[in-house]
Amino acid sequence: MESSKKKVAIAVGLSLLAVLFSVALLFHRKPDEGTTRTQTQYDIIVSSPAASVTPSAPSASPSISFSPTLTALSIPEKLNSDFFNEDNPSVDWADTSLLIPHEAIRHQMKMMVQSVQAIPDDLENNEAWKVTLFSKWYIDYFYESVHEHHDNEEDIYFPWIKTRAVMPHEQFSSSHEELVSNMGSIKKICATILDKGGIDCNDEIASLKNQIRAFEVDVRAHLKEEEEVIPQFLRNHFTHEEEERVVQQISFAGGLEFARKFLPAILLSAEEWMSDTFYIDFVHTIPQPVMYLVEQFYMPDFNNVVSKMRDAPTLQSEPDLSKEACFFCL
Repeated sequence: MESSKKKVAIAVGLSLLAVLFSVALLFHRKPDEGTTRTQTQYDIIVSSPAASVTPSAPSASPSISFSPTLTALSIPEKLNSDFFNEDNPSVDWADTSLLIPHEAIRHQMKMMVQSVQAIPDDLENNEAWKVTLFSKWYIDYFYESVHEHHDNEEDIYFPWIKTRAVMPHEQFSSSHEELVSNMGSIKKICATILDKGGIDCNDEIASLKNQIRAFEVDVRAHLKEEEEVIPQFLRNHFTHEEEERVVQQISFAGGLEFARKFLPAILLSAEEWMSDTFYIDFVHTIPQPVMYLVEQFYMPDFNNVVSKMRDAPTLQSEPDLSKEACFFCL
């Protein structure tokens, strides 16, 4: 009986979610002139992913798109990039297409390093929650979102670029393999910490500190390398519209689960480095049903649960991790 109730609840939930996305096909609302970062009227835009990685392929079914129409650019001094800065600002869609995910990753890594360095070398048992919450954040959120980002580049984005350009795919792939391996090594340490309940984990904590510090350095170097090379391939061989279709395909592949784990981090970092006009334009590329989930559930959970798990080592007391009840958060 209980199983039947659960099946009915899931079916109803999926049906209602389908209705939300169907509504998105019917409306398209532009931003009000008075719109600001903190008062944004969200666009309802449901785009279509390419049927294949071929740039000129026809569109297929609706998807979540994270690729904005360029209207303004970044605030260079707010960027965490090791390539784009005040002396070398981003200049067009080709530059910002990489900055959108990369800045989110760099910001999360920055906070991750701060947290892991705050873990006492000789952790008291009554503070075990500091390292267990951090470990759970790394496994459930950081590892999953960054791993999927690398997979999307390997499986979709780089092969698409290679349809018209000769790029050092093998060089980037080798770097990806090494980074994913290092991420996996850190994940194993975090899993061990969770298995031990954070008790008697001094050796694991020492390894965690060393590996995460080295990992951040390697990832930043890798992201810089991509930002140095890939934008020129995009400018020389593709249009913004073609690149948007591939980004749509990537976001479609990740679906709501990818949006739940990665989109809040993207939006929070974008609010820092994007100009006001660009930020509003970017937000308006995200379908309203997805933004409803972000506003009502994903972002509150990120602020009240996810970020507190990440920042646990820096907190004085164990946080209350209360999630917003969400029938649609699959």
